Amino acid sequence: MMQDVILLLFTLALVVVVGSLLRRALPIKQMQARLAAAKWALVRDFSAALRKDVVVMDRVTAQHLLVRGGAGGAFCNRPPTSAASSVLSRQRHHNIGSAPYGPLWRGIRRNLVSEVFHPSRLRLYAPARRRALCVLVADLREQRKSSNDGLVLAAESMHAAMFGLSAAMCFGGDVDPRLVRAMADGMEDLIRSLVGLRVFAALPALTELIYRERWNNLVTLRRQQEEMYLPLINARRRLRRRPSGEEAATYVDTLIDLFVPDYDSASGPKVPKQMLTDGELVGLCSEFLGAGAEPATAALQWIMANLVKHPDVQEAVRSEIDTVVRADAEEVSEEDLGKLEYLNAVLMETLRLHPTVPSVARQVMPDDHVFLHGRRLAAGTTVQFPLERLARDETAWAEPDRFLPERFLAGGGGNGVSLVAAAGSAGEIKMMPFGAGRRMCPGMGVAMLHLGYFVANLVREFEWTEAEGDLAVDLEPQVRFLNVMRRPLRALLKQRNKGSRASRGALRNHGLVLIV
Repeated sequence: MMQDVILLLFTLALVVVVGSLLRRALPIKQMQARLAAAKWALVRDFSAALRKDVVVMDRVTAQHLLVRGGAGGAFCNRPPTSAASSVLSRQRHHNIGSAPYGPLWRGIRRNLVSEVFHPSRLRLYAPARRRALCVLVADLREQRKSSNDGLVLAAESMHAAMFGLSAAMCFGGDVDPRLVRAMADGMEDLIRSLVGLRVFAALPALTELIYRERWNNLVTLRRQQEEMYLPLINARRRLRRRPSGEEAATYVDTLIDLFVPDYDSASGPKVPKQMLTDGELVGLCSEFLGAGAEPATAALQWIMANLVKHPDVQEAVRSEIDTVVRADAEEVSEEDLGKLEYLNAVLMETLRLHPTVPSVARQVMPDDHVFLHGRRLAAGTTVQFPLERLARDETAWAEPDRFLPERFLAGGGGNGVSLVAAAGSAGEIKMMPFGAGRRMCPGMGVAMLHLGYFVANLVREFEWTEAEGDLAVDLEPQVRFLNVMRRPLRALLKQRNKGSRASRGALRNHGLVLIV
């Protein structure tokens, strides 16, 4: 009924726009351009009118709603998703991010956190992390060698390394590098189309009709994903065994034999279970690759950009590493990371200032009892929590807009602040870069591991300094689906003699021999 009303209103508005354009006798191309702009504005405004948005700026209220309010599963649903698998399947195929709170969501999320992301399993992926680091270092050194002044475009190299690591964890380490690059390109195309996906999620029937070209492009991207992912999934199926012992199971290994509740069935103790379909497997793999690579790449750029802007902080990180790690060690190992307190402070401060996801959202469901300022929020209301704003609360932080990693050391205002508190453990929440409550990011642990590992080794391997002019580091964000740097990270790199011998040894051990 609501869509019929919207379609009628849209048609009337379109008639008015067309009549106005005809009266002005505009050239056909100009008329088409204005019609396209008018269509987009109308759909955007109607979509916004359907939503009832509330923005929470107070961190205490945010903690109360997300953590305490979400106890028992209440207030744990997200607004209509823009995940491609859900949009194209008319909300029949869901991934962890898009699934409504319930048995299906619990089943697929529990599988991820108890398998691939379980702390006891992360060490099994050390060879994949080491390979990704070697590829990243090799690419940066090659760029530096071919540049007269040592300038490198670090952003592209970081993305390739992070996506390659996610692909290895998802499908295994023997995937053809050319296919990995094709998957990465496809993911970037999908990310660029996310604005359109939000509109399709809110008004699928109307927007599919109006934006036929965009819809067809989305269908094409999805088909390309299936063509790339399904042969890899089937290859893991043919193995017919789960790795055990010291072997690392891929994400696909954990999914192909997984039985999950049927989303279309009524919830209850006897919910029928079924295996995941190919469409659901592709959607979950797409989510794993995108969520594993894109936010991590953005965060890695923000961290290194701040170290470029603050050379004294960079040198302090390097000195700490040189104190903890032997000079002849091939890398800063994962065991070393737990001893690098100042490095962890840099990671925390950067995530506080630059959370890679601009905000998290919840939607009030009919059974939810959500109160804000003494008033119960109506069902259908979308509540937005802007993460950066909440983490710059002047009541929680001194000089909240300054980059001060020391605040997370002993005696600082952030000493003792734990990201785990956002999951619902005891403690005050002063920042929530991975969200909060039951729907917070399940990959927080692996993300912190990857960021610490790559930052430590990149600082040990190179000295990072700022270029000039338009190539200088710009810490202004460009907020889209993710909170990314307005200009991709570029920097001047100087090889450190200590790190040079170690990195060459690591590269040789992985079959990557460079001429330096």
